Amino acid sequence: MSIKMSELVKLTETPKSTILYYIKEGLLPQPLKPKPNLHLYDESSVDLIKFIKYLQTNFGSSISEIKAILSVEGFNFDRGYEIILETLSMLMGSAHQNSYSKQYIYEHYDISEELLEHYLQEGILFQRDDVFTAKELEILEILLNLHSLGIAQELIHTYIKYARELAKFEVAFTKEFLSKTENKNDALKTLFDTTLRLKPYLFNMHTLRSYQESEE
Repeated sequence: MSIKMSELVKLTETPKSTILYYIKEGLLPQPLKPKPNLHLYDESSVDLIKFIKYLQTNFGSSISEIKAILSVEGFNFDRGYEIILETLSMLMGSAHQNSYSKQYIYEHYDISEELLEHYLQEGILFQRDDVFTAKELEILEILLNLHSLGIAQELIHTYIKYARELAKFEVAFTKEFLSKTENKNDALKTLFDTTLRLKPYLFNMHTLRSYQESEE
């Protein structure tokens, strides 16, 4: 069954301009054009658009990264989220539109080589395939602001301690859970949502609540 653009916009809650952009970039197939002013899209476009938006929203994926995922051999929506797991190294790698070297960091930020190496060795900052992305630059600015206030060490190392403990628990839990479930694709979708959405919500809301209680 084919659907019109107006229906596709409504079903995916995506602006027409964005859908046309996806088509232009080759993420969506060209529509059928039975008449000059009638463009029809396959129903599968609904799932495809939702999947593209999921990657952009939750992983910050670039167009090139999404193309790579969609072109993975054997890709289909029955195992779309399994393929995300299989390609995490790429999603978290250097396939970003912009990447930055250590030399760029030294030239554009007031940071010593010793401090940058400390951040890397302690797991405070990460390189992705030997480069930094815009996300690392954003985090670096926060770290340098903390450092200037003289509070970076205690706070950040506390974060790292619990982040590592939680990460080990999450990985073990996920492996055990997936080994017992038949529908791995749906299970992974839920686990991604839990890690990327529920976890930050719980952490941030409990922090906010603690601040509120401390002022009472």
